[in-house]
Amino acid sequence: MAFQTQRRERPDPSDLDLHDGTVTRVAQQKKDLDRASVFIDDRFAFGLAVDLVIEAGLRKGVRLTADQQRALLVRQETFAAKSSALNGLAQRARTAHEVRQSLVQKGFAETVAEDTVADLERIGMIDDAAYAQAFVHGRFSGRGYGPARLRQDLQRKGIARETIEAALAELTEVEDLGAEARDQARRKWQSLASEDDSRKRRKKTMDYLVRRGFGFDEARSAVEAVADDEGSVWDDA
Repeated sequence: MAFQTQRRERPDPSDLDLHDGTVTRVAQQKKDLDRASVFIDDRFAFGLAVDLVIEAGLRKGVRLTADQQRALLVRQETFAAKSSALNGLAQRARTAHEVRQSLVQKGFAETVAEDTVADLERIGMIDDAAYAQAFVHGRFSGRGYGPARLRQDLQRKGIARETIEAALAELTEVEDLGAEARDQARRKWQSLASEDDSRKRRKKTMDYLVRRGFGFDEARSAVEAVADDEGSVWDDA
């Protein structure tokens, strides 16, 4: 049974009850040195990234209206979303859909997730076209998956159809899919040596290739080639 991860809820700055006030203290947090606690009128108001504190020029005596505080918190959400996305990308390449989905799951607003993805696409940290090309070559070379399986896997990752087709077209230009299908057919055919019924043997080999993502005609051609090598005649009956 699959378990769904519950979506976390993050506070929406627009819902916070904020009041004009004066910054009385800014202190670096002990448990997270990249964040600072901001006190307004001697009371803790909110936490911000240290970089954002410096950028905004927050220090003792600075007067902040409620709208200014809210704007800072919105920027903090954007900052946090980008940091979260970059942490994920440092572990492995991800598609725009995967990054967006991860941020929303962590409780970021959809608009924040969209803006974060757009920003990371702009600087080249997210590139679905490059991801799709690397994916199809890696899965073809490493696992022997055919175009149909690769297309299905990329669709699940949220890649646009035209991007997928471009990657698959490029794959067929540089890789010999027929040779890979024949190699896989040969291995599967040999593993079925105990099957006395040659028609069942051919069907099982074909079904295997189709499940691996090769087209029916390509699978049939590969099985025919392997069967011919062993002197087995293809029978349509």
